[in-house]
Amino acid sequence: MTIVFTHMMPVGFTVEIVIWATGLVMNKGKSSLYCNSVDNQVLMDLELITEMKRGQVPFTYLGVTVSPKRLAVMDCNRLVDNVVDRIRGLGSRKLSYAGRTVLIQSVLSTLHSYWARIFILPKTVISKIEAICRSYLWHGSDSKESPALVSWENACKPIKQGGLGFKHLHCWNVAAVGKYVWWVAKKADHLWVRWVHSIYIKNCNWMDYEPGSGSSWAWRKICQVKHLMKPLFLSLSGLEQYTIKAGYQWIKPDGNLVPWYPWMLNKWLIPRQAFIVWLIAHQKLLTQDRLIRMHIISENKCFLCGLQEENLNHLFLECSFSRHCSDMVSEWSCFRFPMQQIIRWWIDWRQASACKKKIIAMILASLMYHIWHSRNCSWIEGYVFRPQVIAARVKHDVQSRLAQCSIRSKNASVLAWVAHIRCN
Repeated sequence: MTIVFTHMMPVGFTVEIVIWATGLVMNKGKSSLYCNSVDNQVLMDLELITEMKRGQVPFTYLGVTVSPKRLAVMDCNRLVDNVVDRIRGLGSRKLSYAGRTVLIQSVLSTLHSYWARIFILPKTVISKIEAICRSYLWHGSDSKESPALVSWENACKPIKQGGLGFKHLHCWNVAAVGKYVWWVAKKADHLWVRWVHSIYIKNCNWMDYEPGSGSSWAWRKICQVKHLMKPLFLSLSGLEQYTIKAGYQWIKPDGNLVPWYPWMLNKWLIPRQAFIVWLIAHQKLLTQDRLIRMHIISENKCFLCGLQEENLNHLFLECSFSRHCSDMVSEWSCFRFPMQQIIRWWIDWRQASACKKKIIAMILASLMYHIWHSRNCSWIEGYVFRPQVIAARVKHDVQSRLAQCSIRSKNASVLAWVAHIRCN
């Protein structure tokens, strides 16, 4: 039995493959015949031989729209709809900032990555996905257009550079398609690579090759990626392999490190508390002084002490209520917190034990989180937690987290201090 069918390669090229087989079982009702640049009479003969219906392009294969023409925005609606459906899932609106961050990373690392490994996505589609994720992160909805506390460009930076570690979608897309450039350069053992060399490149030097005017849109996009990343490909030796991670880092090189990034990389921190510390480090919490500048409110008076105007320094360092909470936590932890910028003090603090510094960061993060939570309750619901309640919650958070962590230190005094925090 001779079966002739069209196989769509990952980058959108149509290749006719002839398979000779005997006794091959095929569900003809679920199969279709796709051909490109084939005479109509030949198509009719193929339909008669294979007993399969002729399919129409574009069509969906493994969840991706396949088309011999340029990928249009409408062809990517399936991807955008999948992102929206994932974000609108059950309970997603009730997640904290940290929970939304994890969900967005999951969406970008699965749905977007799958499509981005196949072809260059239109910039309109990428902008739409980024707008949906940005709106969901800051507002819990996929359709709000209110300003974000931190720009998406900064959120896409690595954690060491002060970001949340999101992918810059277009750059990652280019780096992923760079894999095809590498396959062609190394003449990888792929049917598509052999077809490209025999039809397009022939005896030309791949790095100097220019696509012709009659080339498909997908092939021209791959050649554009080749020209963009040519210095990287030429720098790789014969023993080195191209990776999407290496390509992404080449396109988006590392910037300046923020001094407080070790705090954010502390795995002992509770994620929702770490996110609040991240906003404090960026000075982006919506305190009343910022709300006045945004013309949202007209008066500024601290909700906790009711004596002075509210800003970051007053809320966490100067407010009498916050100082009372800090004193109670200091009494329990046997560690006195200074009257100065908390994060700056933690950065400059010279402590021999890295273990102790991590635990101090955990205590401070919990304290700042519960002070901020109490401030919000005072504003929205009209009541303030007593300092004893806040100190008890900080104690509970730290002790619960320490119970899950493996403490390793050669310093006997540090181990004794940790045992005191765990038991008291």
